[in-house]
This record gives sequence, structure tokens and C-alpha cells, in this order.
Amino acid sequence: MRKSNLTKRLRATAVSMVMAVSAVPAYMLSVPAVAVVAPTVEVSQPKTASIATMTAKDVQRLYTADYAKTGDKYINITFTANYTGNMSYGFGIGTATAPYWYELDGTKGGFIDTSDGKTEASGTDVDVTEGESVTISIDVSKLDIKFDPSTSQYPGEFEFRCYYAGEAGGSITIESISGSATPQATTTPSKPTDPDKPVDPDAPDKPTDPDSPDKPDKPADPSQDRTDIVPNNNKHTNENNWSFIDNKDGTATITSTVARQIDGLDILLTKGYDEDYYVAHPDEDVEGKPINSHKFQFSDFGLTDTAGVTIESLTCILEPDKPMDQLVYGGGISVEPQSPADTEYSKQIAGIEGKEDAGYWYNDMGLDGDGSVAYFEEQGVEFGITPGNGGRVYDAGDYIEAYWEVPAEVQPYVGGNTTDGISFQYWWGNDTEGEEVEAVTMTSAILTYTKSVTVPYEGSSAKEIGKSLTHTGTDDQKNLEVSYADMGIDETMDVYAIRFDISAKSDVKKLVYNVGTGVEERISKDYWYQDEVNYCVLDAGDTAQIMWIAPQAVAGNGDDIPNGVNTTKDGTFIIGYYYGEADAITVDNIEVYYDVPETTTTTTETTTTTTTTTTTTTTTTSTTTTSTTTATTTPTTTESTTTTTEALKATWGDFNLDGKATIADSVAILQFIANPDEYTPKEEEQASLNGDVVDKGNGINTDDALAIQLFDAGLVKEGSYMTADELSAIGK
Repeated sequence: MRKSNLTKRLRATAVSMVMAVSAVPAYMLSVPAVAVVAPTVEVSQPKTASIATMTAKDVQRLYTADYAKTGDKYINITFTANYTGNMSYGFGIGTATAPYWYELDGTKGGFIDTSDGKTEASGTDVDVTEGESVTISIDVSKLDIKFDPSTSQYPGEFEFRCYYAGEAGGSITIESISGSATPQATTTPSKPTDPDKPVDPDAPDKPTDPDSPDKPDKPADPSQDRTDIVPNNNKHTNENNWSFIDNKDGTATITSTVARQIDGLDILLTKGYDEDYYVAHPDEDVEGKPINSHKFQFSDFGLTDTAGVTIESLTCILEPDKPMDQLVYGGGISVEPQSPADTEYSKQIAGIEGKEDAGYWYNDMGLDGDGSVAYFEEQGVEFGITPGNGGRVYDAGDYIEAYWEVPAEVQPYVGGNTTDGISFQYWWGNDTEGEEVEAVTMTSAILTYTKSVTVPYEGSSAKEIGKSLTHTGTDDQKNLEVSYADMGIDETMDVYAIRFDISAKSDVKKLVYNVGTGVEERISKDYWYQDEVNYCVLDAGDTAQIMWIAPQAVAGNGDDIPNGVNTTKDGTFIIGYYYGEADAITVDNIEVYYDVPETTTTTTETTTTTTTTTTTTTTTTSTTTTSTTTATTTPTTTESTTTTTEALKATWGDFNLDGKATIADSVAILQFIANPDEYTPKEEEQASLNGDVVDKGNGINTDDALAIQLFDAGLVKEGSYMTADELSAIGK
């Protein structure tokens, strides 16, 4: 059995957040790289803060031991605001061991190490009401805090920073700061109450004219740039990225949020040249033209089926020729045509010039000027879902990780085919000298999505492993191969998911991995399946749980396509460690989730039949005697009864159940999709089985109708089941 080479080493990526809002204190730079050991100090009565009132840009630097004591797990800050709206804050604290300082990151909701100078923490937003107390409880239980009030060195101190406090004149008044063993009532961080106003009123917006000489100015303090234009729930990290629910009915629902990474890109994005530009300048629409955006198909990231998939976000690595001060960008994604999320169709029906054939797409838009939401609304466009305003990075540097999240209200309408796409758009940027940057190069991209499936479920088998893997060295050192038999999985079991518990002695940061499994020959002649595009967990920390869900090509659909995991004949699975900041990781535990499908039972019944035969013989002599003989024979008849239910058999393309595939079936499918209440076939299960000819098992959609149309046109052979990618290639 040949297994794919899983040993390609991926280049490191710096984990830098989209919003640069905090910096390591200057006095950290002179601290020696050794642990400072000092006696802990108990403080029974935490003091009130020494600085009572704070406006934007104010910082309180305080001794930890003055406000918390050994054993406290939370630092609680209570304050009131003199306005109603939004407040944004930052928090950093010194520790007794390297790296000696950690920053609270509002995006992740936990502490991160920013000592590399590239990783930056984002601030945290809190809704405030004038005159009402707000308490922030900050969990410091996982940090090795030094309680030493006798030194000005940072291991004994913490900082509370006010990044934003409303409009001019806004302030907060500290009422108390204290430590506690349990959290106090905490105001839930949220986005600003006015979604159209950035937290920093001086923060620049995207230029309305790409050729305009006006350039946005960098804020006086980049930590002030807490805007609502970048969502605050980056889900491709290691927090709550999977779930398993036993439905107690013979099924289980498994959910896993994963990220898939493409490296080795060399895509030049040039500002000012979007698709609308080329509609207005058709003579310039030539091969190799400059363009400010790039569209990825979901299949580019290794998505082989989209059943149960919710697209979460796109993160692009950008590498300009020289360090950038600011980067402004947007995103877009395929959506269901004419749905509330179809921003381009909204423009089409409003009669916007150049949008006569637009649709099937959601796009971010600028805050003001030509091309903004307000501009189009003035032209009569009525958006079903108001478009977002893109994202922005300050102090961007020459290696930029730009994160774009699909708005939550758009996600339900995202296209359901692997050929659907997601785009990144470079809007504007300037270098550290204030000059506009005409173009940036995209070198890598990460797609994050959540997959949720309901599968047959009987039980699971877990085993402690304790195997160390490195991302250098031999294949045996990089990959862990496990026999299904060693996990207690035999030929009667169908495997649907595998969970891996990972740990490391240091922060892995980005954990890049892949999983492969033995499969039946009908799936692969090599008896092996492995995703072509690697997975990654961003900000993995020193522990991670990876839930691998078998793709539909392997798992089957529970009906006419059986599970294809090969648990016998050298049946094994592999997890490979390809890159991470930690030299080694340990696979601590593995759990395999399986089902034991019902098998056909044959019952043999024996029936005994008794037959009585009467024979009369007459002999004539001088005396006539009549005698009667009775003979009994017992023949045995064996009857076999098989207790099976005949499965439905598919008739390719025959959705209307008239016995053949024609253009009428294509029309019937489109009617069913548009209005299922009126056009549902009487035998819906059989009709759906017949009509599902593209990406078999994902249900009826417009791809199936198109395939039948191409069959009617002689471009597809009857009985040809295909993937959406294969269909797309035929239709071109």
C-alpha cells in the first residue's frame, strides 16, 4: 500500500492580528532573558487605583501585589463612563518566567506572547451606559504572576490602558481594582453600539477615489485603532473548535472548525483596478491585466464536498516590496442568487450601470464616496443585508496577515458548491514614508470553515498513545501510523471521525498537520485517502484537540454509497506533524468514532410434511383373501426466508419518474428548488435519488439540473455521476 508523502515542510507564518492595538512596554526591552526569582507577597486589602479618571490614550501602570494576592485568579476593574456608547481597553501583565510579559487579546479572549515584535494583541470592546458601573474580570489563572511591589521591573507590574472613551470629552472613572478567586460580574465585550462609527473617530476610511492624492493619516497611537470593521470572533483558533453529540437514536452529530492553507502563491494585487473598472474600460480588459482582487474556489482549499459546511473566514498573507504603515482591504463570497445577501443583484435590479448581468455575489463596500453603501442607496439600491466595510491593518510591516470574516448574516446564503468562491480585495495602503503602495503580493491563504454532519453511531474506541512527533527528520519521526485493529476497530465497524489530543512543551502557535486513512479499493487503487491541502490550527498554544471528520468520499452517504474506510487489509490511519513553532508535539490520546451497521440476516426454516399412502392387493386361489397394507413416507422440504428490505435503485436523471432522463427532468428539478411545496414529487425519495447526479449524496441542486441539460445536449453520457468540478469543466 502506497501512502502519500506527508513530509513537506511549510514556511513559518508570523501570527499577527488584524488590528494592531497594543505594544510591549518599552522597559521590557532591557530585561535579561533569565527568570527573576523574588518572594511572593500577600496583600489582604487591595487598594483603589491611584489614577481615578482616564481618557483615550491614558495608561495606568500599577504594582500587581497592590491589587491582588497569591492565589487570586482574577483581576477586577470597576469603572463608570461619562457617556453612553463604547469603550475599548487593553491589558498587559508581567510574569515571573519568560517571556515575562503577556498581553490580553480581545479577539481570542486570552493572553498572548507579543515579545517577538511581530505578534500584536487587539483591544477589547465594552458597551457602557453613562453613570452605570461596569466591572471587567480578567482571568490571569494560567499565568505565573510575580507579586513583588518593591521593584519597578515589569514582572511585578500590570498595565490598564484606555484605547477609546467616546467622542471628545469622553472619559471613564476607576472606582476600584481588586483581585479575587472568582470572577465578578463582567460586562460582555461587544462591538460598538454605533456600527457605522469606528472606535477611533480619527481613523481613516478607504479613499473614495483610488487616484486621489489625499492619504489617510496614521493615528497618533496605533493602539487607538479599535474599529468595528473587523469582526471579533476569529474561529480558526484552538478555542472550542469541535463538538460531539450522541443523539441517542443511533446517530451522532459531529462538528469541527478547521483551517486549510495554500502556500506558494505569487498573486499580485494592484489597487484601483476592480471588475467595475474593466466594465467601464473594456479595451483594457486583456489577459494579464492588473486587478485588485483574487477569487479562490472552495475546492482550491481541498474542499471535496460542501455538505454541512459553513464558510467562516479567509486569511491572506501579503508581502509588499517595502514595509507598509496601513493596509485597507475587503472581501466577497459567492451567495445564492437573488438572496438577501446578493449585493450585486440588488444593484442590478436598481438599474446601476454596468450591473446588468451582476449577481450571485456578496461584496464589502467602502464607508463613503463612490462605491460606498450610502452612494448606492442614494441611487435606489435596497440591500437585503447591509454590506460590511472591510478591514484595516496599522503598522502593517512587510509580512501581513489580513483576516476577513464572512458576516454572520451572510453565512446562511453562501453558495453550496465546491466551485463557488471567496475573494480578497486590496483597496488601499501606504508605506512608512506616507507614499501610496500600488500593489502587494499574496503568498499564502487560509480558508476557515465549520463542518457539521450527522452520521450513524454505535460507539467510540479511545486509546492512550503518548507518541512524540517532530516536523524534521525521517517520515517515522514526522508521522504517527496507527492500526485500526490496535484501536479495537474490526471489519464490522464503519469509521466516521477520529479525534487527536495533542500537547507540546512550548507554544506551537500555528500547528500544520494532515490525516490519511486506509480505504477500500473502489475509492482508491492505492487503498489510501489523504486530503491534498493541509490543515492548520492557528494559535494552538501548548495543547490542541483535532477532530478529523471523514469526507463524504470516504464516509459514504449511508444509503447507496457505503462507508469506505478500510479497517482490515493493512487498515491504518496516519496523522503527520508538518510545521509548528514547537520542535515536537505529543499525540497523547486518540478516539475513533464508529458505527456497526445492520447486516442482512438469513433465516432457514425446515418444514416436515407427512404423506399417508394406502395400497390394496387381491390374490385369487381356492380361497379369496383380501389384505390391506398401509405405508408411510416422510419427505422433507427446506424453505429459506431472507429478512431484507429491497433498497431503492437509482435511474440516472429521472427526477419526474417517467422512466427516462430528458430536459423535462431538468425543468422539474429547478421548479422543485424554487418552490418545493408545489413541485415536490410524489415519491420524493426515489426522485431525489434519481436526480442527484453531481457530487452524489449532497442532495438536489442546480448542478444536477445543469448536468441533465448537458446530457440532453449530448455532452454528458447517461449514467455519468460526476463532481461539481468535472461538471464545470464540461460546461466551459
